[in-house]
Amino acid sequence: MINLTNVLNSSARVQVHAHWDAMKDGTFKLYEDSPQNVELFDLSPAHPVKAYEASAFRAFFPPSDVTVGDVWELALDEVIPFLYQFHTGATGTLVHGQEGAFACLRAVSSDYVDIAFRIHAEFTLESPAHREWAKANASDNWEPKARFIPSQFAGHVLINLKTEQVCAFSLHLPPRNSNVDINAFGCADMVFVPRMELIASDREARGEIAWDSAISEEAARKALALKFYRFAEIAWKPIEEAVALAKATNRPLHAVLVWGPLDDESC
Repeated sequence: MINLTNVLNSSARVQVHAHWDAMKDGTFKLYEDSPQNVELFDLSPAHPVKAYEASAFRAFFPPSDVTVGDVWELALDEVIPFLYQFHTGATGTLVHGQEGAFACLRAVSSDYVDIAFRIHAEFTLESPAHREWAKANASDNWEPKARFIPSQFAGHVLINLKTEQVCAFSLHLPPRNSNVDINAFGCADMVFVPRMELIASDREARGEIAWDSAISEEAARKALALKFYRFAEIAWKPIEEAVALAKATNRPLHAVLVWGPLDDESC
C-alpha cells in the first residue's frame, strides 16, 4: 500500500499547456450556420499556458492508503478548476448524464506513481450575439445559453517520489469521432473535436519506467468506466460470436441499437 498525502513539494510550479481544436463533422453544423453561431463556437483556451502550484494536483490523490488497481472518487470542486484553463464556463453539474470524477492507482515503482483519472463535465457558453438571439426567441423549449458536452476527460498524473514533483500531467478529450454534443438555438448535434488537451511533461516518460506493480491502461479505463456505468460489466461480443453463442447455449439475443457509444456522455 502507499500513502500520497505528503508527497508533493508545495513550492514547485507546473507549467500546463492547453490545446483546443475547432469543431468539425457536425450533422447540422450549428457551429457555422450564421455569424452568431460562429461567434459562440469560436473556441480556444482561456489560458494557453498556465502555471499551477504543485499542491493543486493533490486533487487527484487518494484520501487514504491505496494499492494498485484501487479507485477513489475525486472532489469536483477541486478538479473542475483545471478545466477553467479551457473556459470559465466549465461545470461538473450535468443537465443530463452521469456526473462525477474518479481516479485509479495504475502503477507504482520505488521512484514513481502513475494515477489515471476520468472526469465528466460540460461547458456553458454564451456570447453577446447569442444573448440577443435568446431574448428575441424566448421560449420554454430554448435554453438562453449553449452547452458544450465532451464525451469525457481522461488523463494521468505522474509523480516522481524522489523529487516530490509532478513530472507529467495530461487531461484530454479522447479523439474518437463524434466526441462532443452541442446544444444551442433549440437544437442538438454531435461533433468531432480532434484535440482538446491540457498537458505538462518533463523528461520522464511513463513507457520507460520499470514498474514494481501495475495494471494495464485498458484495465484502468475499465475500472473507471465501471464507476459511471454498471453496464460496463457486460462482456460485449461481435455479432458473429454472439449468434454462435446463442445457438450453442439455446439462449436469445439481446440487441441494442444506439447512435454513438454507450459508455460516455457524447451521445
